[in-house]
Amino acid sequence: MRAMIIGGDNVMVTRRSLEASGYADIVHWSGRKRSDLRRDMPCGVVHMVIMLNFVNHNLARRMKLLAQQQQISVAYVGRKQHGGMPH
Repeated sequence: MRAMIIGGDNVMVTRRSLEASGYADIVHWSGRKRSDLRRDMPCGVVHMVIMLNFVNHNLARRMKLLAQQQQISVAYVGRKQHGGMPH
């Protein structure tokens, strides 16, 4: 099975988690390049992980739409915010 990670530089933890879940082929797009908005979706992707803190809104929106059209499951990952206002 093929999975895809969008965003992030250090994705080893996410990659290992996907491998442990049975994904043998993992594609990673950093999300930093403007060309990522126009890249063709790789064939055979059945699961997508979007790292929200590392991609722009347009890329996240495009990947979500492609996932819906191709019936690909999507997981959204955010990063805990440290500091800021107490709850």
